[in-house]
Amino acid sequence: MRKWLKRVDSFFGILLSGALLLVCINYFLPLPVFPILDAISIVVPWFILANVLYFVLCLLLLSNRILLTLMALLIAFLSFGSFYGFTSGDEESLPQEAFRLMTYNARGFNTRGYYEPKNAGEQIVDFVEQQQPDILCFQEFNRTFLPSFHKYKYRAITQVTSGLSPQAIFSRFPILNSDVISFPESANSALFADILIGKDTLRVYNVHLQSYQIPSREFLYANNGREFLKRLNRVALKHRQQAQLVRDHAENSPYPVILCGDLNATPFSRPYRILSKGMQDSFKKKGRQWGATYYLNQMLPYRIDVVLAYPGIEVLEHQNFDIGASDHLPVQVSLKFQGE
Repeated sequence: MRKWLKRVDSFFGILLSGALLLVCINYFLPLPVFPILDAISIVVPWFILANVLYFVLCLLLLSNRILLTLMALLIAFLSFGSFYGFTSGDEESLPQEAFRLMTYNARGFNTRGYYEPKNAGEQIVDFVEQQQPDILCFQEFNRTFLPSFHKYKYRAITQVTSGLSPQAIFSRFPILNSDVISFPESANSALFADILIGKDTLRVYNVHLQSYQIPSREFLYANNGREFLKRLNRVALKHRQQAQLVRDHAENSPYPVILCGDLNATPFSRPYRILSKGMQDSFKKKGRQWGATYYLNQMLPYRIDVVLAYPGIEVLEHQNFDIGASDHLPVQVSLKFQGE
């Protein structure tokens, strides 16, 4: 019996460590060899937690299997860094030259009343009025709410005739130029705007990567789960392609860049690495606790909405707001150009 238990123990130890190492390797692979691992990366926090618990067990039992688990945890930390924010919650006074940017997937403002709360649109408008960000980026915008944002003199909005999921960038500063980066065979896209802030020009990308579009719980089990796995693999591959399109475009920008929006992918995935390379993640700079922006099944917290800033822009503040008006939470950051 003891020999059998040791084999089971060894199997689970290798399984947990191996799964975590595999996702870490996938994070750095330039080619989509295992795109489905980008989707599976959603469970990385739980892999890490399981490996930490197994590490403690091995430590208590003085087991030599602790070395593999320790290696997996170290590689995960070196790959992803901390996914918990330790910044103090104390508010600091912001310099006069600072500006605030908000990104929010508003789920169409729930104009058809499919979700709770029924008055989500009014809640979102009131929330924005209360926070008064200088630059406001919406994914899944609803054009019927355009009059509600009349205080923003400058705006860039996905054209009605494009057939794309509507996105909007509202700004208190002049918008000099704007355009859309369309994604092949997708209703998702990236909207960008060149915004004049004082004497500096900033390019803001409002990004919405491919949605998984799981129609129902029954779909998860259809055809013994094979259809679900195919969907995961297909969308994960699109995520990489779409992220690379945005990245290539941003690298040719004549201005400093901010990338924000709904990635539909976690910070443990290759699409996030593609977009964040050489950029500052506002949560990692100034975030607190888990930084969740989306709750799977209204329970499991994930951070899939991000703000990534060019190194020449200083991140002063990062806030998440749990207003419950959408399936996503709004993220607001305070920024300023360095040297000002």
